[in-house]
Amino acid sequence: MELIPCNTCRQNRFRPIYTKESPLGESFSIVSCEFCGLVQVNPQPDFLAVKKYYDDSYFTQRTERGYDNYYSDKLRTEISRVFQLNLKDLDFFIWEEDRLAQTKSGEKLSSLDIGCAAGYFVAYQKDRGYDAFGIEIADGPVRFARETLNLNIFQENFLDWDPEFQNKYDVITLWATIEHLHKPKETLEKIQNHLKPGGILILSTCRYGLLAKLAGLTWRYLNVPEHLYYYSYKGLKRLLLSLGYRKPVSFTYGSGMTTRAGAGFFFRFRKQIMDRVVKWFQIGDMMVYMVKKG
Repeated sequence: MELIPCNTCRQNRFRPIYTKESPLGESFSIVSCEFCGLVQVNPQPDFLAVKKYYDDSYFTQRTERGYDNYYSDKLRTEISRVFQLNLKDLDFFIWEEDRLAQTKSGEKLSSLDIGCAAGYFVAYQKDRGYDAFGIEIADGPVRFARETLNLNIFQENFLDWDPEFQNKYDVITLWATIEHLHKPKETLEKIQNHLKPGGILILSTCRYGLLAKLAGLTWRYLNVPEHLYYYSYKGLKRLLLSLGYRKPVSFTYGSGMTTRAGAGFFFRFRKQIMDRVVKWFQIGDMMVYMVKKG
């Protein structure tokens, strides 16, 4: 555990918000930077201290922080559905059509998914004709992506990744990944080096806003120490623009109401209404950004 400067502004003054225990009984402090407002776990555990929370049970046993068999066809279908909805809301397919029109005949677009887990977005892009790649550190998902889905996956930490050739991609994605990273700002900076001119970055993450504050310690994404950083909607936009990204397109979604097995009609109806309301008023507790390389 080490007290570190704020990853966004490098200042060292913090306001305590919560103290929360992990499933292993370890206690973590969640604080807000007094200068830029970034909410973060601080003092922060190192990489090896966090890695033990990502064993195979994280992907195969339903908990508040993991998945009910991440490798199932059912979950893959649901994840792909969310990808498509998010891409449509970002007008990604319009950008893609324009990009293809500028590409030489027969040349494929390329994509890299950072923190790709079992590679579902990599597979989605591959099926759509991309030269699609992923990068992931967890053993189980990498093995599944390579052996079952036959995907091109690098098993490395992106910041340590130094390919023989400076790979350049049209699209780089960070789906629900940036909140897990020890050095998110440095990751966003390095991504610029791997984007082609005019290429885009798409990232989604939980949003620290009204719904998170109302829920307090019970907020569904307050999972320590897996989630190390919690950005606000405006704070993430400021960070991206400060790093030279441009033309941000974004939206929020998610009311925080979780559908459970056996939920009745009225609960499902209320959830559907609430999900629409928070998206309409841009107060959802998830957010998605698409930005172009500067």
